[in-house]
Amino acid sequence: MARLSRLSISRLLDHPRTVTAVAIGAVVVLGLVAGLLRLLPIGSRPTDGVPRIVFAAFGRTSDILYVAPATNPDEREVIGKIEHAQDWGINPTMRGDLIAYVAMPPGSAATATTPAELWVLNASTQDRTRLARDADVYIQPRFAPDGKSILYRRSAGDTQAILSVDLASQARTVLHEGRGITPLGHDAAGSLVYSQLSSAGTDVYTKRGADAPRLAFHASDEPVQGLQISPDAESVAFLAMELRAERIVSRAIVMRLDSGQRVPLPDTNPLAEQYGPAWTRDGANISVGQQPPPGAGAPVVLLQPGEVSHALPPPAKGFDVPFAWSDGGTYLLARTLDGESAHNAGRESAVVIATNGQRYPVSTPGEVILVGWLPNA
Repeated sequence: MARLSRLSISRLLDHPRTVTAVAIGAVVVLGLVAGLLRLLPIGSRPTDGVPRIVFAAFGRTSDILYVAPATNPDEREVIGKIEHAQDWGINPTMRGDLIAYVAMPPGSAATATTPAELWVLNASTQDRTRLARDADVYIQPRFAPDGKSILYRRSAGDTQAILSVDLASQARTVLHEGRGITPLGHDAAGSLVYSQLSSAGTDVYTKRGADAPRLAFHASDEPVQGLQISPDAESVAFLAMELRAERIVSRAIVMRLDSGQRVPLPDTNPLAEQYGPAWTRDGANISVGQQPPPGAGAPVVLLQPGEVSHALPPPAKGFDVPFAWSDGGTYLLARTLDGESAHNAGRESAVVIATNGQRYPVSTPGEVILVGWLPNA
């Protein structure tokens, strides 16, 4: 139950208050080729200079972290083994060489309310440090823009607190407390950005120091999914439910943090669900997956304000859910599903999609947990 409700399809429909309820059907653990994985160190190969993906193979009591070139995910190197409570996998994020993750303590009889541990691991040196023992396992930690601190959420019943922990001193500071709050990151001025879910829907706030929170915008009268701050920290992208031709579908929305105004996007495939979203590294585009037509595949599309949308190579069947772009925007790390919609997602796997048309499967002997990208070798 725990791992099933934790990640996987949560990248399609992901809200902090509804993650456990959004296990949309059972996520099928991949049945992969028998035999040992090729665990090869990265050396002088044709893949030198190619961006490297970081991912993990979920295991019942431990997850194995790997790094591999984008164009040959089987040419992988083990960079860590992370032990955790049975059936509870890691919830990671990444910035540069650093991986921050929350995980249930190994050997514990963990439940949904058990406090998790917050760790930071250096993917290059494999050094790791425990930063906290009171994190909410359902909420992904967030790096500060300068990479010197990490935001995480602490939960106690219906009340949550957003904390910042300094990587050098390990000192922790409570930034805000309330109900239904989730840290998103920082805006361009360095203020905390967080969302709040209430009976009125979803709102996004900014908060600077001890000042009172400022409402940045009302996102929706309902829960929203996949809230992501843009690389320039001036906008937020997310999915919200909209009525399209007497059908409610999830659609990508971008809102400005300073003015609270909606940014117009190309209205591609207007009656279909959208999945994701994920910003390109330069912040020029927001990428979303699309609901496919019956028996066919639908590509990820790049949506740029005021421009025509651009499509990536589609799967043969089903749809892709964008996760994270490499530097330079040449490769997209994504989930791919062979079903017809979020509610009939089908079998899930992971893939690297190149803008030149190539697709590189990412396989492990268990569910793939996507982590991010390392800088070019």
